[in-house]
Amino acid sequence: MNHSLSSKLSQLFFIDSLGDFQKNLQILQKYQPSGIILFAKDLEGKSRTQVKQELAVYKQARPKLLIGIDQEGGLVSRLSALSSNFYPSQGQLLRQGLDAFLQKSKETALELKDLGFNWNFAPVADFAQNRSSFIYGRTFQSGLEKTSKATTAFIKLYQDLGLISTAKHFPGYGDAGDTHTAFARDDRSRAEAENDLLPFKAAIAAGVPSIMVAHLAVTIFDDQPASLSKKVHKYLRQDLGYNGVILTDDLAMAAAKLASSENEPAELLALKAGNDLLLGGDLATLPRLVQGLVSEEQIDASLDRLQALREFVYR
Repeated sequence: MNHSLSSKLSQLFFIDSLGDFQKNLQILQKYQPSGIILFAKDLEGKSRTQVKQELAVYKQARPKLLIGIDQEGGLVSRLSALSSNFYPSQGQLLRQGLDAFLQKSKETALELKDLGFNWNFAPVADFAQNRSSFIYGRTFQSGLEKTSKATTAFIKLYQDLGLISTAKHFPGYGDAGDTHTAFARDDRSRAEAENDLLPFKAAIAAGVPSIMVAHLAVTIFDDQPASLSKKVHKYLRQDLGYNGVILTDDLAMAAAKLASSENEPAELLALKAGNDLLLGGDLATLPRLVQGLVSEEQIDASLDRLQALREFVYR
């Protein structure tokens, strides 16, 4: 195996926590991935002091480690495992007004920063109108203009606090199905889909440091999950002019697995599509990625973008 290339590729992984401190530590030491995402299972039954100590040790094992979490509030609130505090959803907060949303978002961001996190996979910039759609409860539950303003305000707040935010799930779920458990398609017309992109365009204009791409197949582009689609990434880079970090949604999700094969794992398809970062990627696929004909020029460009994020949070 080309160890130099393998070392570079391992930095394109943002691994899922195994829920075991020692196992996580071993993986961070051995592979030196760019980051790790922690879940409720990593916080349950622990004190804040213990969590802070564990995150500090992770950062010693992998210098300038990016440590992420899904802390949207409401349905997706990992901090609830650590605290009796109530973390309302984006939509609940925005109904109280933009100032109330920003105040609570700031409190949560400072709590994350104090624990040692430097990346929150939020805000949810999807626009959905159907209350029964799986993503609706996680959205701002507002019109496109309010959604765009709140998305932008959240991103700027995190920039001011020295934390990384992520606009997700590009190009927007709309009212499509859940990709955690199955393949899902989005058959919106081009006019509808482009209209629903307004919050993402606002995020890009606000300098959002990262955008997460959904595992949703958006048929105006092609039949591949967007996270694995070259056309979607080309649109994001060239048509929308985005030059920050593009990452996949978690590659352990069913829709990504269903689109992959042993010969072409989701990790390889995701890199070929143009992602900079493989969220939840399986490091066992590294040997296949080394053989996978992803240009070193592309890998280096991704590493440069990731380095810019590290410099931002560790300045």
